Amino acid sequence: MHMIKNRSDAGNKLAEKLTDIVKGEESIILAIPRGGVVVGNEISKKLSCPLDVIISKKITPPDFPEYAIGAITHDGIIYRGENWDRFSQEPKFEEEKNKKRLEVKRRLEEYRGNSNYKFDNKTVILVDDGIATGSTVFALLKWLSIHKVKRIILAVPVIPATTYEEMKPLVDNIIALEIPTEFSAVGKFYKEFDQVSDNQVMKILYKFKNTRL
Repeated sequence: MHMIKNRSDAGNKLAEKLTDIVKGEESIILAIPRGGVVVGNEISKKLSCPLDVIISKKITPPDFPEYAIGAITHDGIIYRGENWDRFSQEPKFEEEKNKKRLEVKRRLEEYRGNSNYKFDNKTVILVDDGIATGSTVFALLKWLSIHKVKRIILAVPVIPATTYEEMKPLVDNIIALEIPTEFSAVGKFYKEFDQVSDNQVMKILYKFKNTRL
C-alpha cells in the first residue's frame, strides 16, 4: 500500500494519469463535495478544464441513519442498493427520500447557485477523494448516463476492488491510485485526511463561477 500524502497530492497524481486519456477533448470535472472538490481542483489546474460540483445523498432507513441502502440526486434519480426492498416499504420511507432530495438541491444551490446542468457532449471526469461502498457515486453515474455526455471517466484516489468491478461497466474509464482487495476506510490510504470545510469548497468554486454550465 502506497500512502497518498493528502488530497492535493492525490489530485496531482490522478491528473498525470488523465493527461493522455483526455488530450484534445473538451472536458469538465464534476467533483463531489467536500473532499472531492480539493482533489478535483488540482486536476482542473493541470488539465486546464473547468470544475463544477455534483451531489447525491445516501438514503438510509429511518431507524438506521448510518446504513445506506441507496442514494438520490437533486432531480430524483435513485440508485437502489441490494437491501432496498427490505426497507422501502417502511411507513416513513417516502419522507426520507423527499427529505434527502431536497437536501441535495439545497446544497447544490449553496455551492453553485442552481441545479441546472448542460454538458453538450463534453467528457465528464467524475471525481471524489475516495469510494467505499459507492452508493452516492452509483446514483451519480446513473444520473450522468441520461445526460448527453461524450464519455464518463471516474477518477478517484482509492476504490475497493469489488466496487471497482461493479462500477467498471458503468463508465468509459476508471482512473485510480489504489484498488485494494482489503479495505476498511478511505482515510487509511492517506497520510493526511483532514475534514474539508464548506468554506474551503466555496473558495475553490468561486474561481470557477464564470465557467458554470
